[in-house]
Amino acid sequence: MNEIVKLDKEKIRKEAFTSLKIRQEKSVIETFLEVSKRLTPLWDIRDYVAVNPFFGFKDKNFLELAKYMRHISGKDTLPKKEFFLKKYQSGEVTEYDLEVAKKLYLKEIHNNSLNDITIKELMNFIRSSERKVCDLKFRAVSDLYDLENNEKTTELITNEISRWASAYFDEGQALWKIETNDTRLYTWWKSLVKYDRPFDGKTNRFNEIVELLPESPKKALESLTDKLLEKISLEQDDLSNYYYRLIYTTLGWSSYIQKFEFEANRSGESSKLKEIGGLIDIVVMRMAYDIALLDEISVVSLEGQHCSNKDDRDLDLIYIWLNAVECAYRRRVEKTIKSSVNSKDLYSRPDVQMAFCIDVRSEVLRRHLENSSDKIQTIGFAGFFGVPISVKGLGHKGSDQNCPILLNSAYEISEVETKDETSLKNKKQAFAQTQYFKKSVQASANSGFSFVETLGFSYIGKILKSGIFQKKPNLDISSMGLSEKDKENIQFDFEKIKIEEKVNLAFNALKNMGLTKNFAKFVFFIGHGSESSNNPYASALECGACAGHNGQSNAIFLATILNDLEVQAKLKSKGIEIPRDTLFMSGWHNTVKDELHIDRFEGLNLKQGQELSLYEKKFREASKNCQKERARNLPNCSKLKDSELSGELFQKANDWSEIRPEWGLARNASFVVGRRKLTRSLELDGRAFLHDYDFEQDKDLSILELIMTAPMIVTNWINMQYYASTVNPQKFGAGNKVLNNVVGGIGCIQGNESDLLGGLTEQSVLYKGDYFHEPLRLQVFIEAETSAIDEIINKHQMVRELISNNWLKIISINPKNLKFKLFQSDSWIEPKEDLWN
Repeated sequence: MNEIVKLDKEKIRKEAFTSLKIRQEKSVIETFLEVSKRLTPLWDIRDYVAVNPFFGFKDKNFLELAKYMRHISGKDTLPKKEFFLKKYQSGEVTEYDLEVAKKLYLKEIHNNSLNDITIKELMNFIRSSERKVCDLKFRAVSDLYDLENNEKTTELITNEISRWASAYFDEGQALWKIETNDTRLYTWWKSLVKYDRPFDGKTNRFNEIVELLPESPKKALESLTDKLLEKISLEQDDLSNYYYRLIYTTLGWSSYIQKFEFEANRSGESSKLKEIGGLIDIVVMRMAYDIALLDEISVVSLEGQHCSNKDDRDLDLIYIWLNAVECAYRRRVEKTIKSSVNSKDLYSRPDVQMAFCIDVRSEVLRRHLENSSDKIQTIGFAGFFGVPISVKGLGHKGSDQNCPILLNSAYEISEVETKDETSLKNKKQAFAQTQYFKKSVQASANSGFSFVETLGFSYIGKILKSGIFQKKPNLDISSMGLSEKDKENIQFDFEKIKIEEKVNLAFNALKNMGLTKNFAKFVFFIGHGSESSNNPYASALECGACAGHNGQSNAIFLATILNDLEVQAKLKSKGIEIPRDTLFMSGWHNTVKDELHIDRFEGLNLKQGQELSLYEKKFREASKNCQKERARNLPNCSKLKDSELSGELFQKANDWSEIRPEWGLARNASFVVGRRKLTRSLELDGRAFLHDYDFEQDKDLSILELIMTAPMIVTNWINMQYYASTVNPQKFGAGNKVLNNVVGGIGCIQGNESDLLGGLTEQSVLYKGDYFHEPLRLQVFIEAETSAIDEIINKHQMVRELISNNWLKIISINPKNLKFKLFQSDSWIEPKEDLWN
């Protein structure tokens, strides 16, 4: 009888499995495609675009994501307790903030069972040193193998994938490159990996599995999934989580290949994607290693046994603390802005108007410029200044995108030589060839001898100059061998752009930045860029609105077309009249040295030259004051005398051993959208993105719509990149910069092997092991009525998901009475009045 029962159970299990297997086979690719949407693309280090690594989860609530990532990774994506404890002990966070945070949390989750959370529990929790460690809830086969055998096979597989991907995607760094023969990644890997033995001593099945894989990655994914389901029964959600766990273990390279799909969808050009394959190639490769271990494990479930909903309660408590710190910061910003209510307009017509990028580093310089003179007015606008261009350097084959990555560059602007057309091109080419020769000698098999003997002694002087005597090194890669005098003979060619297009670009730029009347005598467009030596992550410090490039080119372009008298005449017919004495000029803000570089302008008359000279003195004064303010937070700078500070900043920009040339956008926390009179002269500590917006000039809400669907998305990406790099620098950041090595000319790995690194290095967000960047969600203050903001939220799904799911906070500033309202759980509230009712 017992034997019959046993046979019947086995029969039932097999029938149930067969039914499940058929259902899974029909949805394997569909399931994979759904999972692939969770991935955010990663750009290479030449164009280090800031990304929100969780952007693919924007349809989930922020707290839901935190719990999911703990289960999929075993790591937390919420800040550590010590951060909150310090905030409370310093008095920045009060019990009032905790009460508000708790009520916001309860309003958000709609769960009455958690009403029992008390302030006492929150305080005891944050003071406790106990840390709950949650085992993986969703695991790969390699995770199970490691658990049973106390090994690090998952890490080994990650490194294997990284080696193959590094070789395949190499862009000229490797001297001995393996040919890809124009085949996609999966096909190329399959043809070569049969000679590899990654699992010696663990399993002998790997090569057999690879040999039997179909040529099509889709068929291969289905085949490997069949093998998995033969041993382990999975529901649909479990299979999704399994695929994402595979992606998570190779997150860097998976995100990098996802970039090509993003760009193909954005531009409509898919040739590169077809050539290399896509995310499915990485996942199939990763899964082949996983399935090779399937017979080596005894467990028949991929779900962890040590996780439960109860284990997530500490995440709920940490989340309330996060809300409390954000509430405290929001209160300070509101109080600061309210203090400016009675500020008057200081000028009828300013002498100088200066449009800066909304970047938080501009906030400090703008304030000091305006403090230096009542006749200086600054404007905040996206740093590409509304001109979506790509820039082709003199003699270069390709071009760099100088506009947000969410846009397509509409125009290619080329550099041309104003004198001899070939001499500077030849100089650049000779420089590039010399560099290639040095690299080839340095990286050759006998480099230990030949490099030192051939070139080594020539570097002694450079090292002494740059490291000891604080002189600028002779080698400046970014200048490509050209001197400053050479660069004066290069200009941009704008002639290919039709007059009608120039007029439209100029009109839209002026309209969207609110500069349609009351033009000053001098109107500057100031891009920004960084300056550092031997820094693979240099582009991460450049202009985010210019896709990781200096915004000076955009500034030059806009100033040039606005000085065109024909453009001005046509703008007048469109309602924008530019005074005859107005001159448009360009320049850029060096964010390491906090210096303003004003581009030469040949058309100044004597009076204009004299007036400008007076203001240039004020610009230098403002730069000095900006340097002193920034020095408070720069290591080794806070106690320097004024006479020493400029030299130290110069050294930071040019020292090849400097690991922290500047803090970049660290500590960003808010985005203020409104009239400058709200924030002029207010100290916002370099933590606020500032975008000018006048609701009275935006009757159809087109400008507000543009701000909320473009700059707000970009600032959210920046904010979340800094957030993620801070709370988990090993996975979502780029680890320790000192241990990073450039691979393939694409990105960095940690040490000799690791996954491709994304995000920011520890040196960009941490100091002495503690948080320098405060991991808070972006709080967006908009000077507009709630009904106007609602209209944009309801119109755009992406905006609605980011706000409703608490990826950022929206605060309305009523233009009439300056009342602040917070958007929470799809409604507007005033915390003091509404949360206690």
